[in-house]
Amino acid sequence: MIKIENIVKTFHDGDKGIEILKDISLIINSGEKVAIVGASGSGKSTLLSIISGLDKPSSGKVIIDDTDINTLSEKDLAIFRNKKVGIIFQSFELVQFFTAYENVMLPLAIRNEKDKVLVDNIFESIGLSHRKDNMPSTLSGGEQQRTAIARVIASGSEIIFADEPTGNLDATTGKKILDTLLDIVKKENKTFIIITHDMNIASQMDVIYNMVGGKLIKMGKV
Repeated sequence: MIKIENIVKTFHDGDKGIEILKDISLIINSGEKVAIVGASGSGKSTLLSIISGLDKPSSGKVIIDDTDINTLSEKDLAIFRNKKVGIIFQSFELVQFFTAYENVMLPLAIRNEKDKVLVDNIFESIGLSHRKDNMPSTLSGGEQQRTAIARVIASGSEIIFADEPTGNLDATTGKKILDTLLDIVKKENKTFIIITHDMNIASQMDVIYNMVGGKLIKMGKV
C-alpha cells in the first residue's frame, strides 16, 4: 500500500515561493492501477517523482508498506527504490554505453545478483531476444521502451511508475507497448501508477485522478 499524507511541494524563484502541490493525500492499494491526468505543468510528474522517492516534498509523508521513505538516508532510499520501485520514463532513460541486455541486467547487478536465465526469459517474453546485444542507439523507439519495461520486470519491483511511457511513440507502437505493460501488471499483480494526457489510456486503469490547481480530484472511471 502507498499512503500519501498532506504532500506540499514549493519551488522558489528568488524570494517568491511557487506552490506546485497543495496538501495532497491519497491511498493507493496493492495491485491497484491508477492514472493521473492533467494539463502540462500541473505537477503530475513532480508528484510521481515524490511518490517514487526521486524527489522530496516540502512537507508531508510518503509511506510505502509502512516505511516513511522521506526518513530514509540517501543510501537506504536507493536500496529501497531498487527493491520496491520501477520507473518507466517517456525518454526511455537507457544507459547508452550498455547493450540492451546489460541495461536490463543493471538492477540485478546493483544488488550483486546475476540471473541470466531470468533476463533471457524476459527478452523472450517481450520479443526482443534477437536485439538484446544491440546498443540503445541502434534500437527503434518501441524497442527502447520495451527494453526499459524489461529492466523494470527484471528488478522484481512491486510498484511500477510510468511517466507518459508512450508519449514518444507512434499510436500503433504505443498501443503495443501499453498492452505489454498492462499484461505484465495483471499477471504479476503489480501496483501501477501512470501519468498520461491520453484519456483512452487512463480509462484502462482502476481509478483516475485529475491534477488541477495543485490538487488531485478523483474522477473514477470514464
